[in-house]
Amino acid sequence: MKLKFLAADVFDLMGLGNLPDDKKVAMLSKMNDIVGQRVIYRIMDELSEEDGKELDKLIANQAGQEEVNRFLNGKVDLDLIVTQESAEFKEQLSGDFNALAQSLKK
Repeated sequence: MKLKFLAADVFDLMGLGNLPDDKKVAMLSKMNDIVGQRVIYRIMDELSEEDGKELDKLIANQAGQEEVNRFLNGKVDLDLIVTQESAEFKEQLSGDFNALAQSLKK
């Protein structure tokens, strides 16, 4: 994981630092959804089949976030997964936007 992406402002990485705040808020909401999905997929990938089924039951029974976190505690390192997925997402966005900017300059 590249730490520079973790601390960097995502809009600066994309060259969109001057974007109006209302547009940033809208984009951040969508980005959070994407990172959230990535975190869920990663958790499911790291859980055993049995634990995955148990997590599915908790979600189907509309368990609260605290109950889900208690279940996951000790099974996966949630903080590490969120940190890694956030940094990787920022890195991918940065690369994609830089490639797009370069292709537009040609």
